[in-house]
Amino acid sequence: MRLKMPLKIHRLLSLLAFVLAFIGGVLLVVSALGGLGRLSIGSLAINSLVFLFGLGAILGGWLIYTGIRRLGGIITLLAGIILLVLTGGAGTAVLLVIVAGVLGLVAAEMKPWWAFWR
Repeated sequence: MRLKMPLKIHRLLSLLAFVLAFIGGVLLVVSALGGLGRLSIGSLAINSLVFLFGLGAILGGWLIYTGIRRLGGIITLLAGIILLVLTGGAGTAVLLVIVAGVLGLVAAEMKPWWAFWR
């Protein structure tokens, strides 16, 4: 009788990256929608870009979780870096998105334990 591991390490990292990207993306989307009270052209443009990159972070996290880990990690990491520049600082949501992108890229490069000797 052969037992299978219920959750491999790359699936666990993918799940963690998805959860972090989802939480960070939702926080960014909510903050972008909450800043619509100031209706200048500059703030409206920044809030719309933050909204779009927040959705991009959620999409990247979903791609990481569904198995397209390398592309999802790149999308999430790029969204996090652009959001870092747009928001002018490293807020909690931006850091969550960046960490999710790094975890997605790490999960994409994971090998099974028996493949290290090949």
